[in-house]
This record gives sequence, structure tokens and C-alpha cells, in this order.
Amino acid sequence: MPRIKKVHSFNSVINRLKNISIYPGSIETIQTYQTSTGFYPLIKIVLGKGNSLRALISAGIHGDESGGIESILKFLKNEEYLAYINEWEITLLPCINPYGYEFSTRTNHQGKDLNRLFKVKKPPLEVSFAQSILDTGFNLIIDLHEDNESQGYYLYQNGLGKKYEGIGLEILNSLDGIMPINLETEIAGSEACQGVIGKKLEISSMDWWPMALYGLSKGTQMCLTLETSSLFDMETRISAHLTAIKTAFKHFQ
Repeated sequence: MPRIKKVHSFNSVINRLKNISIYPGSIETIQTYQTSTGFYPLIKIVLGKGNSLRALISAGIHGDESGGIESILKFLKNEEYLAYINEWEITLLPCINPYGYEFSTRTNHQGKDLNRLFKVKKPPLEVSFAQSILDTGFNLIIDLHEDNESQGYYLYQNGLGKKYEGIGLEILNSLDGIMPINLETEIAGSEACQGVIGKKLEISSMDWWPMALYGLSKGTQMCLTLETSSLFDMETRISAHLTAIKTAFKHFQ
């Protein structure tokens, strides 16, 4: 089997984070793991520490979906967070699967799809890392993804109660003029309505959980999995994700 080649450099992501002017001590390496191709740090960034409202924004659990990682970098570089950190403590996980990012693979170095392993008894290190963050409790979770088969943006929403059930449509409406919405009635095997996949789930009976449902099991009020279409250029995908993030925060205020 031919050896796969690196597509991206995770060191360049680290260097870009270091060059972004954010609060001292906000970037923390929680763990570092080693593969045959090198060492990979698992990074957490916390802004607005101690605020009562708590949000988690994550990306890169699927390494071949680089738009989410770029969106978090732009969110930080443009200081988008300044609009929220008087009220919110914002935790960012810029890349949960750094090996997958470097080699542009959906899976980690063990060939595992990390976003299917949040219910197993002995999860991979990257999943344990994310779980340790999720266990601390959040009001809002935003997990950034991409879909190379979708003609437009769509999202999954899972929440507790009805208070925020309109958030998905509000997000998609905010993307008018940025990216079209996937209006198919079935997306990725799930029933969808106007780009929102939000079927009520009996999560305790499910065989596997993605990251969002693990967060829901820990009492998160609203879990959003946002999907850009990677058929569009990177700047468009970043713009769509950043607009969606801003709309989600606005909906909670």
C-alpha cells in the first residue's frame, strides 16, 4: 500500500494560533500523542473565563473538513469573539483530529471515524479529550463540519426543550446571499426540513453517538452540527460558518 502524503501542516495551524493576538494563557495543550508520522497536540482555547453562559465551538473531528478549522482561525484573527465574551465563556477546539487534518482523511491515524465513537467504553484519545471538555457542561455547542456531496448548507440541531428550537431555521435564513441551502427532504440518510435535520431522538437506545449527542447527554441546551458544502471555495465556506456562529449567539441573547 503506498504511503499517503501530507496535504496540510498542523504545525502551521499552531504557528498561526500563536501569531493571533488573543488573551495570554488562553491557548492550552491538553495532551500530545505520537504516531509514526509525528507528534500531535490536542489544543483548547478558552476566552471570557468565568462567565455564566458557556459555549463550545469545535472543528476538525473529520480531518478532511478543513473549512471548520479555517473558520475558527478567522473567528480568532478577526476578534469576532469580542462581541460575546462579556457574557459568554467560549471554549474552542480548533482541531480534534490533527493527524486527519495533515493527511486530509476523515479518520484518525488508527483509521477510526471519531464522530461515531462517543458512546464506546474505551474511546480513542481524541474522543476522550473532547469528552473531558464536554463533561464540564455547556449552554451551546457548535461543531463545524463540511459535506463534499451537498449542493448547499444544512445543519443538525438537537436541544433540550422548545426554547431554542427555531435556531436552525434562523441560522439558515442568515446565510441568504452567502451560500445556498440544501432543501432536499432527505440529507445524509436523515429526514430534513428546509435544511434542518432535527428529529427528536431517543439517544439512550442508539448504538452510537456523535459528539453532539454526547453533549446533549451532558445537559447542553442546544447542540448544533453545522455543514458547509465543500463544493464552494474556502472563503465562501468560512463566511457561511462565521455567519452561522454569529446567528447562533444572537439567538441566545
